[in-house]
Amino acid sequence: MSEKKKKKKQTVKKRKKSVKGSLLTRIFGKKKAGEDDKVKKKAKARIKPLAPIERSIAEIKQMKKIGERDPERLAQLLLSMLGQERAKEEEAKRKLDQQVLDIIHRAEERENTELEQKDRGLDTPGSSAAAPN
Repeated sequence: MSEKKKKKKQTVKKRKKSVKGSLLTRIFGKKKAGEDDKVKKKAKARIKPLAPIERSIAEIKQMKKIGERDPERLAQLLLSMLGQERAKEEEAKRKLDQQVLDIIHRAEERENTELEQKDRGLDTPGSSAAAPN
């Protein structure tokens, strides 16, 4: 019987050891002070976005690595980037041309309406020029 009591005591001790505290500590775990500092430092470093010049430098470095590993892939990347830039330029030029044409068309319409209004003003039914007898 003493053996059974010992086993029960051991299982009760194991159960007590397995429970580590409150529900929140079991879910989130205990954080050490040093870990909190590391997490905060990493978060601060990640929050700050790269400046445009830094981003460009990082892209160039990445492209250099790609070129060292696979020059053909770098050539394909550069061709696609060049194609995109050309497409953007062509689109911008097309939009500018369209805006200029719209302005010219509106100016012509204004002139035509002004001429029509002048003609209508001269061709009123009370004028002598409009009534040939």
